[in-house]
Amino acid sequence: MMVVAVVLVAVCVTGASFLQTPTYEASAQVWVDERSPAQGAGNGKIQLIPNAPAGETLRALTQTTMMAIETRPVAEEAIQRLGLRMEPAELLDNLTIEQVENTSFIVLTYQSNDPVEATKIVNTVGQVSSELISERTAGRQLMVTLQDKATFPESPASPHPLRNGLLTLVMGGALIGLVVLIHPTS
Repeated sequence: MMVVAVVLVAVCVTGASFLQTPTYEASAQVWVDERSPAQGAGNGKIQLIPNAPAGETLRALTQTTMMAIETRPVAEEAIQRLGLRMEPAELLDNLTIEQVENTSFIVLTYQSNDPVEATKIVNTVGQVSSELISERTAGRQLMVTLQDKATFPESPASPHPLRNGLLTLVMGGALIGLVVLIHPTS
């Protein structure tokens, strides 16, 4: 009887997952680099902040850039460029910003029910942030570049109906096994 109940619950979980609106994720990559003022003239040498270990400086700059990307001005400009009808807070709530470990690359990920919208928004946020941050830090020559644009996601990031159903079956089976171990039938 318990096995039938577990199977029915797994079928219900799978069915409910199929009824959920799919969510798509699109990701773009931004590169952070600090250059000496002389580099603007074209000598091609990168000079980090004097007297600071290169790794620490780069980490600090990347963290600061991440905070600057996740601001209202960046969101407002992206919304304006795309002609969207949403509040900056809504855009920022669906935006995830992460540093690629031990690098000066930042991955921007945007979630939406529309894969085209997710891609356009994340690419525009990357472009806007690179322009605004590079423009506002011109004296320090901090360069933020949209390095790798997002492509249209082919499949939704969630839900995963089959995985949810299988996980329910496994957990239900484990629960039945635990009950049998605790209360063996004679």
